[in-house]
Amino acid sequence: MLDVHPPHRRMEGFKDFLLHLLTITIGLLIALSLEGCVEWRHHKSLVREAEEGLHGEIARNEQAVVSLKSQIVEQQKQLDADLEVLANIRADPKANNETVGFGFQLQGFDEVAWKTAQSTGATAYMPYDDARTFSDIYGTQQHVFETEQQVVADVLHAAAIPSTQGKDWKPAPAQVDEIVDRIGLLKMRLRLLNSLVDSLNGAYGKYLHGNG
Repeated sequence: MLDVHPPHRRMEGFKDFLLHLLTITIGLLIALSLEGCVEWRHHKSLVREAEEGLHGEIARNEQAVVSLKSQIVEQQKQLDADLEVLANIRADPKANNETVGFGFQLQGFDEVAWKTAQSTGATAYMPYDDARTFSDIYGTQQHVFETEQQVVADVLHAAAIPSTQGKDWKPAPAQVDEIVDRIGLLKMRLRLLNSLVDSLNGAYGKYLHGNG
C-alpha cells in the first residue's frame, strides 16, 4: 500500500505547492516502479519454477509412453493369436481346446506439475506459445488416457464370454462369431490408441528434444 503524507511545513506559495506536488509524483512513480519490479520478479520466478517442474514431468511421461506403445504391440499380437484360435475352433469344433487371452494394463500420466502451474497462475504469465505447447501436450495426454479406459472396457467386453465358462467349454458357432466381433472392435480401438500415442510421443519429442 502506498501512503501519501501531508507536508511537514506550511507551503508559502504556489512554487512550494508545485514543488510538493512534484515530490509526491516522483515518489509515487518510484514506489510504483519498485512494486512493479517486485511483481515482475515474482512472476518470472513462478514461471521458471513451473517450467522446470513441467519439463521433468513430461520427461517422465515420455518414458510411460514407451511402455504403453510396447503394450499395444503385444496386445495386437495376442488378439491376432486369439483370432487364429477362434478360426481353428470354427473349422473343427471337436479339436482339442485352445485358449484365448485378453489383458491390458491402464497406463496413467503424471500431471501434478501441470495442475500446480494452473492453480498458481503461472500459465497466465508464460509466453503464449509456451502455454499453448503445454496445453496441447496435456490435452493429448488426457485424450490418450480416456482412450485407454475405452480399451479396458472393450477388453472386459471381449473377455466376458470365455471368462464365465468352464474349463472344458467349447464355444458354439454363434459364440465364436460374437467373440470375433468383439475382438475386431478391440483391435480398432487399439489402432486409435496407437495413433494418439504416436501423436503424443511426437509432441514430447518436439518439446524435449526439438524434434517431432
